Parts: sequence; structure tokens; C-alpha cells
Amino acid sequence: MGVLTGQKRNVISPVDGKLEVPMIDKKTGQVISVQPGSVQIMDLQSYETFETPLPDDEEVKSKLAPGVEIEYWEMLGKKKIVRTKG
Repeated sequence: MGVLTGQKRNVISPVDGKLEVPMIDKKTGQVISVQPGSVQIMDLQSYETFETPLPDDEEVKSKLAPGVEIEYWEMLGKKKIVRTKG
């Protein structure tokens, strides 16, 4: 199952074949602003600011507002909002 897209994938390989698994960093951030297609976030550890696309989950999307703390995952050079905190 794809972490970023949610797409199911079938893997066919020999028994001794290796499968690479991405490392996922779970981090917290604070929403700075919400634009029509993206969200601007500040990391609460490094104070770095960045933009990421709006999440697909409507429940999470409806709770996004400036000042809200969120949990996001960073993997393969991309960031994904997973849930809101509090």
C-alpha cells in the first residue's frame, strides 16, 4: 500500500529478493496559513517553514486553521499531513 497515494501495489519477486522500505520521520508542526491548494507549516523542532498539499482526508482538512498543531510524515523527500493534535 503506497503511503503517499494510498494506491495498492502487488510485488512479485523471488523468495530471496529484497524489498526497499522507506524510512518515515514522524514530526509535529503548526499551521501558519491555509491556501486553496496547500498548507504552510512551521516545524516545531527546527522552526523551518514549508508548504505541503492539502490532505485527502476531509476530516483532517476541515480542522486545519492557523495555529492548529498537526502531525506530519516526512519520507522520500515529501511531506504528508496525517492528523491534527488536540
